[in-house]
Amino acid sequence: MPGKNHESTQDGTHDSDPPKATPFLRSTRLVLALLGCLMFFHLYAQRVGMSVAIVCMVNQTAVAEMGRLQTPTGVADNSSDIISKAADRNSRCSKASGQSNGSLNDGPFVWEKSIQGHILGAFFYGYTVSQIPGGLMAEQFGGKWVVFGFLALSSVATLLTPVAARFSFAALIVLRVFVGIGSGALFPAMHSMWGKWAPPMERSKLAGLTYAGCMIGNVITLPVSGVLCQYGFDGGWGSVFYLIGISSVVSLVFWAIFTSDTPDSNRYISTAERRYIVHSLKDEISDRKPKLSEVPWLEFLKSGPVWAIIIANFCMDWGFYTLLTNIPTFYSEVLRFDITSNGLYSALPFIGLWITMNLSPILADHLRAKKILSTGNTRKLFTAIGLVGGTVFLVALSFLDCSQTTLAVTLLTLAVTASGNTFPGFFVNHMDIAPIYAGTLMGISNGVAAMSGFMAPAIAAALTTSQSREAWQKVFFISAGVQCFGGLMFIVLASGELQPWAKTRNEAAPVVLDVIGSPSQETAKAAAVTHE
Repeated sequence: MPGKNHESTQDGTHDSDPPKATPFLRSTRLVLALLGCLMFFHLYAQRVGMSVAIVCMVNQTAVAEMGRLQTPTGVADNSSDIISKAADRNSRCSKASGQSNGSLNDGPFVWEKSIQGHILGAFFYGYTVSQIPGGLMAEQFGGKWVVFGFLALSSVATLLTPVAARFSFAALIVLRVFVGIGSGALFPAMHSMWGKWAPPMERSKLAGLTYAGCMIGNVITLPVSGVLCQYGFDGGWGSVFYLIGISSVVSLVFWAIFTSDTPDSNRYISTAERRYIVHSLKDEISDRKPKLSEVPWLEFLKSGPVWAIIIANFCMDWGFYTLLTNIPTFYSEVLRFDITSNGLYSALPFIGLWITMNLSPILADHLRAKKILSTGNTRKLFTAIGLVGGTVFLVALSFLDCSQTTLAVTLLTLAVTASGNTFPGFFVNHMDIAPIYAGTLMGISNGVAAMSGFMAPAIAAALTTSQSREAWQKVFFISAGVQCFGGLMFIVLASGELQPWAKTRNEAAPVVLDVIGSPSQETAKAAAVTHE
């Protein structure tokens, strides 16, 4: 604890004691976290808005007839048996849900299921390719303008979506790719900014607050999009994209004014807070930009724990994106919800996910602090619960139809809620095995995992052309199998220990910033020689 004789030194030039932590609730770093939360809110709003909008963009009646009146040979079967079964299903589901058939809105586009799958998956083509480049650009040029530029790109593409949809589905797919490109850079860019802004003891809190914007985006966008589809302008569905796009642009103005790449370049931060942040990070960052030649790419490829994270991330995202992009469609085709109820019920699973991703890390840290479980076993336990535990509810869900809507929504909510346990699992395991390469490893694993975003929706669309419960059962069984595989591989390959290829580099003498209250560069270099 600093002595009182040091507190009288105002500029801190010769004060060897670390600066006191500044009040969090009045801090500039909290402002950055809140603005970051706003950015990720709009990232997910742009992503999931399409999942609801496509339900009211498509003429569901025409598409359903195209799918149901196909035999395995692809030849239309106009038998009265098929038609009567379809009519009976619609009547029964309408009675079960308490709505008329007319409340299931038909949109202007007759896009078969395969086209819908490509539209929903196109986002992830762009999202995949911009992950690693976004991180490298942020390290070279600063995260602030990378976040601004890429989100601006996705916002413009979102605003142009109604025009593109009316032009052709191919133009719509191209725009969704651009939305993905703009969104993919945000996670690594924000990681880069927090590397320069977040004191070590506040990283979890600040990052958690920032990324909570993702789930808030889901929770708000899904029901609001459902209401706009029903009552909005430009055919209802068009207003979804205009509202999200305009809101995104407005939020970017606040981001540009109030944020900065580093505490030193921020015009609003107090001297005390700047000194506190810089001093807390003095042994971890430097002004020297990282070189690609210093990254042990080959060691990444040979590392079992690295592959454990990549596989778990991919399998988790397969299940997550299957549900994220298809929950509204499943609700419409199987549970027969009207579009307003669809949006509301689609948000429920993500409320549960938001709760779990905030509470499970507290329990995980408690288990580690009390030495009940090692770091490695803690990561394995929570990953297994998140990946394997949720599949129980997913498999049970696959046997339900529109006559059991309450139970179906409950099981789906529990399945998504369980996945939040992966946040104290593989999601933070990068920092256990290689803290100095955690950002790079995040970009790699998240980039590979993002490929599931265009694979899973395409497969779901190909399997559900009949829009039947039996077809969706196959989708849920595949998702459950993929998640179980990911959980098993993580249990076998994962580790909670610092890896040798990261340990060697971690033990090298750190580059110390020449900041107020720290030793001079010459003293630091002399200390480095002595250490070696």
